[in-house]
Amino acid sequence: MNYPLSLPPVWLDPTIFLTNLAWALIRSFVTFVVCFGLGLAGVKILDRLTPGITELQNIRRQPLSTAVFATGMFIFLSLTFVGSIAAPLPIGLSSGLGATVSPLLILGYRLVALLAGFILSIVFAGIFYRILDKIDPFGVKLDDVNKEPVATSVYVLGYLIFLGAILYGCLLIPV
Repeated sequence: MNYPLSLPPVWLDPTIFLTNLAWALIRSFVTFVVCFGLGLAGVKILDRLTPGITELQNIRRQPLSTAVFATGMFIFLSLTFVGSIAAPLPIGLSSGLGATVSPLLILGYRLVALLAGFILSIVFAGIFYRILDKIDPFGVKLDDVNKEPVATSVYVLGYLIFLGAILYGCLLIPV
């Protein structure tokens, strides 16, 4: 079947393959940097949002607490990196040469989705803290994690995994 306007398969043209690969790596790197910043900002906001728990002060200068915090950051960044790589493109489009939609436009949509997910995670974390702090439904005082640095770092680890899962979901939303 030789049609006059038929194009060779994408894998036969190294220019298209390398361009698609470059855009995927650029998109993943930018997403990684943005998500890293969102993770750090999320921990800072969580520290301010929960006045009964001094997250950052308890974690500092405690080797085990620092290790648990770093583990949380690695899990968080892994979730966002996998989400960035697995993020679908609009149906029928490639992100390389001759793309009908600019890769920068797709990246812009992803950044908006990430920001929306970040705001949602902060709202959920605030609601979670207020419910457990004020209403006391199970007899659990969330401020008790402030008594032990390892408990505080495990609490932050949980938030980072929660934030990573939300951002992973946001990255998998088709634009």
